Amino acid sequence: MNGSREGKARVWGRHQKAIPSVDDPGGKKWGFVRSCFLQAASPYTEGVGCKVMKNDLGMDLHEAAGHTSCGAIAFHGDTTTLQANMVVAARNFSIAHYDLGIDNFFAYCVTSFGNYTEIIELWEHEPELREYTERVLEETTGRKFWMPKVSGGRPSVVHASDVIFANIKQIAKKAKFSLDGIKATDHLGCHYAKIFPDESVGGGEFPQLLAGMIEAYGGELVDYPERRHCCGMGFRQCAFPENRGYTAACVYKKMKSLQKTDPDCKLIITNCPGCGVFLDAEQGTIAQVMGEKFGVHIVDYAQLAGLMLGYDPFRDCGFNVKVVPIEPLLDKIGIPYDKSKTPEERRRPFGPD
Repeated sequence: MNGSREGKARVWGRHQKAIPSVDDPGGKKWGFVRSCFLQAASPYTEGVGCKVMKNDLGMDLHEAAGHTSCGAIAFHGDTTTLQANMVVAARNFSIAHYDLGIDNFFAYCVTSFGNYTEIIELWEHEPELREYTERVLEETTGRKFWMPKVSGGRPSVVHASDVIFANIKQIAKKAKFSLDGIKATDHLGCHYAKIFPDESVGGGEFPQLLAGMIEAYGGELVDYPERRHCCGMGFRQCAFPENRGYTAACVYKKMKSLQKTDPDCKLIITNCPGCGVFLDAEQGTIAQVMGEKFGVHIVDYAQLAGLMLGYDPFRDCGFNVKVVPIEPLLDKIGIPYDKSKTPEERRRPFGPD
């Protein structure tokens, strides 16, 4: 028994991240980079995430108008090269460091997080790739190279959900609502925990990131056989119509497993933009094609923080764009919303505040 505990402790120790909270020195000032997929499919994550960090955590956030997509979606789609992707990343790092004066920053997309993590590791272990990137960056942009570091040598690029998790106690203290009496489970993005487990909170074996958020808000964490099964998005599956059946099949497998294990669990928390979109949207596909409705609410970590803190579910948190109606969950938690409006009216696009 002691050996088992010691073994788990050793594994757990390898998957800790030194993410400063707002109570730590340097934990208030951050730079961040936006996501191309989030901007297109689920911009509410960045919107409510920034509101929580600025308004409720008092963080000093900085972004550069000139930063671009990380380029990973093009690289994984075989439309650009690794070397070109490295130059794109180096330009964003250079802008953050030299233009904004930021050494620590986070990405809102798990693929961006994974992409930056992989590139930094390659620069550390493949000097010729770093030399190539430095030379091409200067030749094409006139910029100086800078690679993110923190004391101890670990990269200072983290995911936005890491930042929320590092401050989860502060958020929970300010929360106006709780998940008391709510059963929930988690779904971590592959590019966060599976491909780079050493850079995640808890790795692939004992992931604590989203589970820790559920518990901090008072929810009951549910385990089920397909909890770690992929959402099926990939890049090729969702991009090509003839492959879409694979995505729907993956979602169907997860939902059936969750339903069989605990039919009362109707809430999955995510931290990947693709997972959040397809776990929700493919439930609509399954209902149309197979006539089965699961009614499982897909909520990302930033939306969840917004709900708990009292932000408007539709205008602030983006639940007007969900396939699975969020109202049953809001009613169960006790979160108010305008019931004088029809569901269709609540889902109309919002203009600028």
